[in-house]
Amino acid sequence: MVRQIVVTEPLLKIACTLGEGPVYDPETSILHFVDIDEYKIIHYNTVSKQVEVEQLDEKIGCIALRRDGPGVADALFGFALFEGGSTKKYLSEPMPPEFVPFSRFNDGACDSAGRFIAGTMYDKARGIPGQLWRYDPQDGTSVIVDPGPFTDSNGLGWSPDEKILWACSYFFGPVGLTFSSYFTDSIANIIYAYDYDVSNGSLSNRRVFVDAMALGCRPKSFCDGLCVDSEGYVWGARWGGSNIVRFSPAGEVDLEVVLPRVLHVTACCFGGDVLYITTASCKASGEEERQEEFPDSGHLFCVELMATFSSAPIVIDGKGHLLGRLASIISKQVLSGQKIVVVRCEEINISGSFFRNKLRYHNFLHKRHIVNPKKSGPFHHRAPSKILYRAIRGMTPHKTPRGAAALKRLQLFEGVPPPFDRKKRMVVPEALRVLRLKPGRKYCTVKRLSHEVGWGYKDVVDRLEEKRKIKAQAFHERKVAAVKLRQKAIADNGASFEKLTALGY
Repeated sequence: MVRQIVVTEPLLKIACTLGEGPVYDPETSILHFVDIDEYKIIHYNTVSKQVEVEQLDEKIGCIALRRDGPGVADALFGFALFEGGSTKKYLSEPMPPEFVPFSRFNDGACDSAGRFIAGTMYDKARGIPGQLWRYDPQDGTSVIVDPGPFTDSNGLGWSPDEKILWACSYFFGPVGLTFSSYFTDSIANIIYAYDYDVSNGSLSNRRVFVDAMALGCRPKSFCDGLCVDSEGYVWGARWGGSNIVRFSPAGEVDLEVVLPRVLHVTACCFGGDVLYITTASCKASGEEERQEEFPDSGHLFCVELMATFSSAPIVIDGKGHLLGRLASIISKQVLSGQKIVVVRCEEINISGSFFRNKLRYHNFLHKRHIVNPKKSGPFHHRAPSKILYRAIRGMTPHKTPRGAAALKRLQLFEGVPPPFDRKKRMVVPEALRVLRLKPGRKYCTVKRLSHEVGWGYKDVVDRLEEKRKIKAQAFHERKVAAVKLRQKAIADNGASFEKLTALGY
């Protein structure tokens, strides 16, 4: 069964006719998007909740951020610069004159080198195909990078590469590297994948990444805008489907975000751990009578994915947590899609005296699989991480595909090995012994229990932990000293400041 997130309340009741093209600016915390049919660019401040609207004189298909100024967009017949105040200046109008009355530019995005790639709409009656164009700001040229023929060109996005993870920025990136890029052909219900060379903006090896109907997506729904997360998963909006589908890098359905009060979901983008979603009213498809059935169509939505799952793993420091409570919480989280890493498993606590827990473990040592011991037992793991794993597995349907996939999202360690020694570690208040166990109650640590029943690495882990703590203390002292020096420098109004300012520092 595919995991689902249900979203019922809109973030902003904006009532767009055809909301599209969301782009989040992390520097200003502003979400920019367009209402194509109403000729509007909308700027929503996600902190102050203020809304600013620019009214234009023609349709705007999508927008992108610029490095050193207001946004650039694809307009009705080409690529234009929007400098605020509802002003527009065309940079390039490459659409052939014979196409102009019957086609327009639609969705698009910038690559890491600043090239704007956008697709056009088709006109079946006149044989005008949808095509994929590229505008290069370096020389001002606009060229067709894939003549198609496509139907309605839609969402574009690039897959991440761990070596250049920062290349998610629209404007900076090394050259000579090859990425995958994704492109939606809406009416055909297909998302294509290309090999993309960021050094020159060329596309090659077009192939079908997702055939929506073959995957069983809802009938009478179509692929629309998309975005790509840091794991390389593609989030595709479904026009007429009331949902967004998350596809794995292999093109398989991984998760659904369902909006039951919306008919047309048009596009999405990430702003940190929040997924922002634009929608269109039923009027956009000529189905105004269905607006009562889907009353929130046209509004802006968001999903706080940290509350459901984060693409990055959560690192939990096991010290001081109760075994059963921690295992139950982790089981629920990995089943919902969250990656979990637990370090210092040896410092986890078990309620009850050490002697009582040792007797229970020795009783466990006598248990075995009577029918077929060679296949299923006896497996009596002594390591603390294995004891926690066994508790989590017992709370997870591990024999089902969903449970098996959940356990693959779990990593357990004794001590704090690299790279987790340099990552922020969290605690789970609902499972902490000091908060959940009555004062005066007896408890023991998994480390002592494991050592007493045959775990042979207690001394090794203790030595490594001692070395790690010494290094961590030294790092902390250096950090504190650096902060103090910075504060002192800020407070110092020396004469050299004016000279440095004059030099541009």
